[in-house]
Amino acid sequence: MIKSGDIVLTSGDLAHVSAVRDSFLSFEAEVTNATDLCVRISKAPTWVFLDWLLPELSGLQLCGLLRDRIHDHPLHVTMILPEPDQRAQARALDAGADDYLIGPLTPAALVQRLRIYQPAAAARKETPAIQIGDLLIQPDSHLTRYKGLVVPLQSNEQRLLNHFARNPNRVFTRGELIGVLGKSVDVCDERTVDSWVSRLRRKLRSMQVPHLPRTVRSFGYVFDSAEA
Repeated sequence: MIKSGDIVLTSGDLAHVSAVRDSFLSFEAEVTNATDLCVRISKAPTWVFLDWLLPELSGLQLCGLLRDRIHDHPLHVTMILPEPDQRAQARALDAGADDYLIGPLTPAALVQRLRIYQPAAAARKETPAIQIGDLLIQPDSHLTRYKGLVVPLQSNEQRLLNHFARNPNRVFTRGELIGVLGKSVDVCDERTVDSWVSRLRRKLRSMQVPHLPRTVRSFGYVFDSAEA
């Protein structure tokens, strides 16, 4: 969850920028092309709204490039799809998007999506870091480190890990995890949760982290404490 920082759009105009600035004091917004977005080095939390079709390259390709480049601060990617297509939705999530919207992206739709995340962020108190062996989870900064190295988690993966670590040894259904992530049923279904958990486990395993969410058949997922 991004509490402040930059909102970057690959399409839009002054109306989009003004809508963000008028609605959120902690956000700055800009419209940029794919080439400039690829080379920029952002130092602040960033939420990127990517169009499915771009003049320079596809939104899927750009999403992958951003995931490869940005690891040291929160990045949220929303893919703007031209039409409701389940295959396109699945491809967007597989490419690294956190969620998606059906276009066109109007200023009102942009503000509405941002507000899904803002109320919980504004009301949340500071959360202490969680240490599990050599794994350090920092919920407020949305960073995870293992033996000092940053684990390159996407926004949804980090939020899942935050929730699991705060509630060890408790089984959560897929429906409950959708609620944890603030998603509505028209944005994702329960199969999407399997994809998120799978990606989280794969990234933790790639850095040899021994603590992984465990599947409880017919129920959901649980994160076992180090003592369990």
